[in-house]
Amino acid sequence: MSSRTQPPVCLLLITLALVALNLRTVLTSIPPLTLTIQQETGWNDTTIGLLTTLPVIVMGLAALIVPWVAQRIGRPQTVWLALGLLVVASAGRLLAGIPIVLFVTAFLGGLGIALASGLVPALVREKLPSATGSATGLWTAAMFTGAALAAALTVPVALWTGSWQWGLAVWAIPALVAVALWTVVETPYRRHADDRAGGAISLRSLPWRQPLAWALTAYLAINSVVFYTALAWIAPSLDERGWTSGEGGLLFGLFTASQIAAALLMPGLAQRLPGRRIVWSATVVVTALCLVSLAYTPGLLTALVLFLFGFSNAGGFTIGLSMLSEFSLDAPSAARLTAMAFAITYLLAAVGPALAGALLDAASSWTQVYVILAVVALLQLPVLVPLRKGTVIRA
Repeated sequence: MSSRTQPPVCLLLITLALVALNLRTVLTSIPPLTLTIQQETGWNDTTIGLLTTLPVIVMGLAALIVPWVAQRIGRPQTVWLALGLLVVASAGRLLAGIPIVLFVTAFLGGLGIALASGLVPALVREKLPSATGSATGLWTAAMFTGAALAAALTVPVALWTGSWQWGLAVWAIPALVAVALWTVVETPYRRHADDRAGGAISLRSLPWRQPLAWALTAYLAINSVVFYTALAWIAPSLDERGWTSGEGGLLFGLFTASQIAAALLMPGLAQRLPGRRIVWSATVVVTALCLVSLAYTPGLLTALVLFLFGFSNAGGFTIGLSMLSEFSLDAPSAARLTAMAFAITYLLAAVGPALAGALLDAASSWTQVYVILAVVALLQLPVLVPLRKGTVIRA
């Protein structure tokens, strides 16, 4: 958007939220249909894990080029490109009867997600410097809302239409709506100003030598390993442990819906409380306890456990996202820190679903998967120590 003419803050927030609504639907629409897809394709758990891993790998690699793309074609055009890719990725799943199509659309979806989400922390730091926590919470909540809707409604749509391909492809509709609304909001404010992000960002300019940048990146990466592994395998684990596909989809939707509440509540709460790291650490401990419960007592208060799991994991992640803006000196610094953090985070997170799938093929043990995830979750605790309020990463 032009720096000389800006839409009202409320309109900017609404627009960012509408864009964010589409940033997880291509991911969370797949797990509720995992068993159906396996029956249609004959794929094993490792291959299904790779289907979830691929877009996350793309998100990690593409995070490094987001600043370059925005500098070359402009921020508004980058958002249009991202949303267009998400439309094609979802709509293309109408042809998912051809197995390779699922992997192609996963690639396109990951690229679209990376291009859109990589711009947000810098925009928040530039446009809303005094409200980084609440602004981050809003767009993250919108992202989780889209994730929850896709998780809960994909199976009902598939049953209603009689086609699991339509259950996946229907998520092109909200992406098309976002394209239209972004155009309506953005076009009147463009004028003829240069909307390109200032200054090209090279790999060498990222904060590789900043210990605090590595601490924040490590936290986000470990958190995301847990999240994306759970995203891929919670719904299939429920199916195999006795829930129907519909029940599993609703429980999985509850897991993702709880993240909406966390995104809205946790960043503001963490900013107001003097002991932010205590709140942050509590989210890690609760996440680990929920995973242990899913490992050993999967039928005990499952809905509550999944709600607390989603709330604590997403709450910690949203606090971390707000730090990408808060810990930066300015918008360019936030862009560099975000590029580094997202690249490493998503590349490491991509390993989780595939390794869990390989473990299931080898041992067929959901207990082992959840126990290992609980141990991984606890690794977040030591990297929180240096992330104090008032910290500035000179990226």
